[in-house]
Amino acid sequence: MIFEALTIINEELKTYVDGVLGTLDNVTLGNIAMLESGESDIIRNRLIISLVNLEEESALKNSNGFHRASNGSIQYENPPVYLNLYLLFAANWPERYDNAIRAISLVIEFFQGKNIFTAQNSPGAADLLDTDDPEVLDLKLIVDLYTLTFEQINHLWGSLGGKQIPFAMYKVRLTRTHSGRRLKDGRLIERTDNRSDVID
Repeated sequence: MIFEALTIINEELKTYVDGVLGTLDNVTLGNIAMLESGESDIIRNRLIISLVNLEEESALKNSNGFHRASNGSIQYENPPVYLNLYLLFAANWPERYDNAIRAISLVIEFFQGKNIFTAQNSPGAADLLDTDDPEVLDLKLIVDLYTLTFEQINHLWGSLGGKQIPFAMYKVRLTRTHSGRRLKDGRLIERTDNRSDVID
């Protein structure tokens, strides 16, 4: 569901930014670490969305590893993993700093106006998603601005290997990842006996 989450956010933000600026292809999913590489032309004069960290949502980690099937049996499977995604929105307009600042402002405006995303409320991404997949239909993303300290900013850009450009970071909460692979089947406990026999 990581791909689907990024697709929804990318397409919705692209529609908004392109509409405001009146030009196309202002937003792209990309690796901001390519900024200082020889391939940086593909992310030049664009707003780049990069996934910079994943975090398991520990509050939901202790869910059951089984569920009851329609025939009454028990199916054992590993519980789903709930992830928080940390997205870096970086504005790469090297010759036009004012355009970079404008692009970051549009990101903040966009998420201030809409911070909950589903497959149903994101028409821009509908053609790119499998809307017959129940996992996609259940996807709900909550996007919050994530503020870094100056020290964290220094570490972030140092690890990305580039010079700092105008950016904003957002935390996208609760992307559910589940393989659906069954580990084994079992039967329900239908009766218990309270006997005082001692088992050797």
